[in-house]
Amino acid sequence: MVEDNDISLFFAILRDALWREGRDQLPTELSESEATAILTLAAKQTVSGLVIDTVFRHNIKMPRQNVLKSIGLIERIRKNSNEVNKGAVLLQQMFDESGIDYVIVKGQVVAAHYPEPLLRQSGDIDYYCNSKNFDNSQKAIQRHWGIYAEPEGSERHVHYTYKGCIYEGHFSLVSFHNKKRNAIWKQILDSDKGTTTIVDGAGVRALSPTLHAFYVFMHLYEHLLELGIGLRQFCDLAVLLHYCKNDISMDTLRMNLKVLGMEKAYCACGSILVDYLGLPENELGYSIKATDRRYGKKILNVVFYRGNMGHYNKRNGFKGWKHKVEASGIKISHFMKFMPLAPKYTCCLMWNEFKRNL
Repeated sequence: MVEDNDISLFFAILRDALWREGRDQLPTELSESEATAILTLAAKQTVSGLVIDTVFRHNIKMPRQNVLKSIGLIERIRKNSNEVNKGAVLLQQMFDESGIDYVIVKGQVVAAHYPEPLLRQSGDIDYYCNSKNFDNSQKAIQRHWGIYAEPEGSERHVHYTYKGCIYEGHFSLVSFHNKKRNAIWKQILDSDKGTTTIVDGAGVRALSPTLHAFYVFMHLYEHLLELGIGLRQFCDLAVLLHYCKNDISMDTLRMNLKVLGMEKAYCACGSILVDYLGLPENELGYSIKATDRRYGKKILNVVFYRGNMGHYNKRNGFKGWKHKVEASGIKISHFMKFMPLAPKYTCCLMWNEFKRNL
């Protein structure tokens, strides 16, 4: 069982990793139980690179076995991030040569804003093409890389694996499962002028910081309502809001959240960014209220219990009918728990889950 003082110390380390300040809140030494608890929490929340780097950077002592494991892990994280960065650049070069209009989202273009980009644990390379470009993007991948989309797709994306990297090609970034809100979202997305973010020395196309912050939040919140989400995604949102603050239009961000019915959900998640991760409240765009904090604590309970993408405290793995039954139960529990934060969106997700299991 994780002790409260371990969680407090874990957040102090994480804040220092994100903002490179707060050394006075950190100890000079970790006991074996403290080190094991904090490193286990970091792995569960997919922030091991950030936590280990802070411990090493400040020369915080911990038992030899923890040090040796941490050295190996952080080197693997750096190596994987380098490989995924190169994969993102490879995609950029191929699409640019083919004249494909695209943006890379989340992942590497968010990592680029971290104090040390290679310490953010990398996963898939996510990119989006609008309906006019998506078919051409698939043809370009087939022509240049000689591969086809894998059968394990979804209602919003397809999968590719190339040179050790997994690519998710999105033809839809967010679905509100509602005709009116989907039309509003499409208008917002289509009108975005985008930006260029430097990844591994190359400029790759990305959403504008304002829209990217909105999308990272929506991705985070959708997964929270389903099987669960890790702190890495909260860190991503905090990093975007802080390091891109001069390029984010808070008026536009607030307008998008309001028109799509997501303000309360954003503020509840925002309370975690402010109260636990140390994001200045004025960079969130809203003043945090007692209600936001109450729901923020409920969200944090799910985050710690379920871990990144809900991988923990499941009895039936991720395949088969038993998994489907258990997953549906988890989703319904989350839908009901957080319904007041975004009632229309949550009801649409619930209805879509019902139809999917008919």
